[in-house]
Amino acid sequence: MKVVAAVNGLITSEIAALYALRYASLYGFPLTLLHVENPEDSLDEVERSMVVIEEAAAVDAVTTERILLAGKPVKAIRRYLSANRVDTLFCSTSRHRHFFQNSLREQLTCQPLSADLAVVQIVRLDAAHAVRNMVLPIEEARLSVKKFALFASFARAYGAATEVYSVTLADSKKLAEFDIHLTRTLLRNINERLSHYVKLASFMDIPFRIKHAVARNEIDQILHHLSHHDFQLMIVGGRRRAGLPRLFGSHPIERLLRETPLNTIAFYGREDG
Repeated sequence: MKVVAAVNGLITSEIAALYALRYASLYGFPLTLLHVENPEDSLDEVERSMVVIEEAAAVDAVTTERILLAGKPVKAIRRYLSANRVDTLFCSTSRHRHFFQNSLREQLTCQPLSADLAVVQIVRLDAAHAVRNMVLPIEEARLSVKKFALFASFARAYGAATEVYSVTLADSKKLAEFDIHLTRTLLRNINERLSHYVKLASFMDIPFRIKHAVARNEIDQILHHLSHHDFQLMIVGGRRRAGLPRLFGSHPIERLLRETPLNTIAFYGREDG
């Protein structure tokens, strides 16, 4: 089993690969630095990035290899993943979007992959070296084992404290109906449904807490919460979609990745079977 980091020569992909390195180091996996030939990428910059990552890997005693692929990026990556035992593919993303020009990240999230996909949005270049506090926003108690496993893995890798931020969506009418008793009942039910994750965090010796919010707009509430707390890394869950997202408008996670004030990893679980 190996971890793969897509490298294109940009500093953002280099930092994303450092997150991949942390993850690989935790499990003792080798790290593959993968580049798909692209006339827009500078091979000199790709080489420079790979050297930087390899030097960091040597410090953590992580074995590295370089893979250079040719052809259409998505097809080349899918072929490589199918032919190798890959745990997680890490790739960086950009805040800037161009109409009718879908990024590699957007194309990968619409494809069935044989490995987990971790899309990394870099906001702070220095934050990958020190993470003290992490946050995982969820809707009510919707937290998958796969998503929690990645969250807990980075918490162990950095020795970070963690928070699950549960947001319950409600329209104006429903908000007006919330009284103290109803609110307490709602939050108690969510806590009970998440109680097994609290136990897992305790077994793993991870500082863990759950916070709640009731809001009309999930992304607005999350962004407000992030602006008032000192987090260095956020993990969010993504959903694979058929077709190209821009033809049907922006998905909420797209907005969160564009506006997040901190480094964020969007997790897309592999296609089972």
